Amino acid sequence: MSTESTQDWEHGEKSGLVSIGTHKLYLEVSGPDRKPGEPIVVLMQGLGASLKEWTVVKNQVSKFSRYLQYDRTGLGQSESPPELPRAIGAASVASDLDTLLRNAGIEPPFVIVAHSWGGLTSREFLHLRPKDIVGIVFVDANQENHFYYRLQPRSEDGVYWAPWHLAIDKDVDFLEEVGLAREQKLGDELWAGVLSDRAMPAHEAASKAEFRGWQTDDATLAAKKQFKTQPLGNHPVSVLRADSKIEHQRSYDAGVARGNGTEEERASYRDLIAHWEEQDIPVQQEMLKLSTVGRFRTVPGSGHCIQMINPEAVVEEVKWVLDQHQGNEST
Repeated sequence: MSTESTQDWEHGEKSGLVSIGTHKLYLEVSGPDRKPGEPIVVLMQGLGASLKEWTVVKNQVSKFSRYLQYDRTGLGQSESPPELPRAIGAASVASDLDTLLRNAGIEPPFVIVAHSWGGLTSREFLHLRPKDIVGIVFVDANQENHFYYRLQPRSEDGVYWAPWHLAIDKDVDFLEEVGLAREQKLGDELWAGVLSDRAMPAHEAASKAEFRGWQTDDATLAAKKQFKTQPLGNHPVSVLRADSKIEHQRSYDAGVARGNGTEEERASYRDLIAHWEEQDIPVQQEMLKLSTVGRFRTVPGSGHCIQMINPEAVVEEVKWVLDQHQGNEST
């Protein structure tokens, strides 16, 4: 594994550590050799996510496109700075990626694949490099107007969701009981790797810092008014939505089976489930406003981590975005 940032990232399978000044980030590139002007697909994964979650997507996309993924600060094989910030926000992540790509000499155009928190980090990156992004695939992505920002407290200690939600979820094993462990398509070895990455102390510390940053990312991004300015123009946007109501129902059922929560708390949780789709769908569709060209689809039966449960759906959207871009270039 090279530690040189001067190597040729446009040809062959490459991986290495690239300096962004204070520390080095792990970068990995695969797929066909890149020709001048061709887009490269860049993964911006969710909060605290392991690259191993994306292995099936990477292997399939790399058959037809150059593909780049990297570990953010403190995650996976990347280093932490001498002093890890208490909070790492989406704008900071975008700035690090900007520096990483420039220092590695990887030129645009870029097609972004953005999952979960990546919906915010990718749009901060779009703010930095508006002329360099020629398409985005949002995979059950966050955005600044999502209703969960109203549901949960802004907490310094990483509390997620509202108190009534936490009361029902107490001691529920999300991975096992909500279904990801049995529904993931990675296979036993990669799945074990995902769990191992998540358990690393540096990974856990960085994830907590990202969560603290995430809690104020909505206001920071909203101020940029991207839904009004349509920064992508006619570059394609795909919005791939998970059927997350399934996960919330399973979590509720598991919690109630344990005797968790008062009846009032259970009623609040049931109300969330009952109205999930009518609140979630319009918010997801709002991301189509970033461009004049887009498509929206829900993946039936898939929870939030579509990349592990139905990776083919993600690959299909990447193909669509690349095809749309190629069509734009030929007209």
